[in-house]
Amino acid sequence: MNDSQKEIDLLKARIDELESRISDEPVAKWQPKCGNFYIRGDGYVVEVDSTNKAKVFGTERDTYEKAERASVEMRRFNRLLALRDELCGDESVDWNTKTEKFIVYFSHHKGRWHCSRYEDRQDVAVHFVDLESAQKACDMLNSGKVEL
Repeated sequence: MNDSQKEIDLLKARIDELESRISDEPVAKWQPKCGNFYIRGDGYVVEVDSTNKAKVFGTERDTYEKAERASVEMRRFNRLLALRDELCGDESVDWNTKTEKFIVYFSHHKGRWHCSRYEDRQDVAVHFVDLESAQKACDMLNSGKVEL
């Protein structure tokens, strides 16, 4: 083997070593982008300077339109969460057991609220502890008594 080939082999080994080090370094976790449109706790959108706390919590957007859309979805989620807390009391879903968990969802095909059960899938959704409370939430939503 000539000197050039030895040098190439050493360089390849050095590259392999450096690449392995890169994969061992911690990767920065994704954070929401900052923006100057903040969704307040009451759902109103205001234009303010970005703050780290609001950015990390996910209540800032870069345009007023995005903030308005997010505000509507946050209200819907928060009101459903409040309804669940009212119906389920202090009980909470135990993800360490294979007991059934329930969510409620709106079927656009059927035009009604329904509930679904499963054991181990955790959606980004409001989870109910039992079928009775999930069905009661659906009944209240379908009757128009509750509006999200």
